[in-house]
Amino acid sequence: MRTSARRSAIIAPAVAALAALGATPAGAAAAAATPAGVCGSGYTQIDSHAFRNASTELARVHLFYNASTRSNCVVTFHSASTGGYALTTGAWLDVDGDGKGQAKDQGAYASYAGPVRLAAGSRCVKWGGMIEAGVGTYTYTSSWEHCG
Repeated sequence: MRTSARRSAIIAPAVAALAALGATPAGAAAAAATPAGVCGSGYTQIDSHAFRNASTELARVHLFYNASTRSNCVVTFHSASTGGYALTTGAWLDVDGDGKGQAKDQGAYASYAGPVRLAAGSRCVKWGGMIEAGVGTYTYTSSWEHCG
């Protein structure tokens, strides 16, 4: 895709521009966090989706499930190319038929958005995330899936 190729040529200058505006990398503690660690013990990753600008991964949204609590957890983690820069990042989760609607965490984060947790039981979930990386906004929302 021609647009992706053009965007990949500006990712480095966009990150440099963020740094020039005072968006500085966060400390080592934030970089040491992992998606599984953020969700907590007992959660196992069951799906993920990468946000890419051509060949550069900007972030990845992860879906976890805890069989003992029958709960899902979603986090969107920055990749090495965006980690440490406060960028608009989001994670969301919805459980079909629970009547609660979508749970969401979105804001200017330097390493990840989330965790967003909901009890799912034997119901389907719709999950996703986003990152605004200076070269565009990348969004993913699944269909109703991972039922049961």
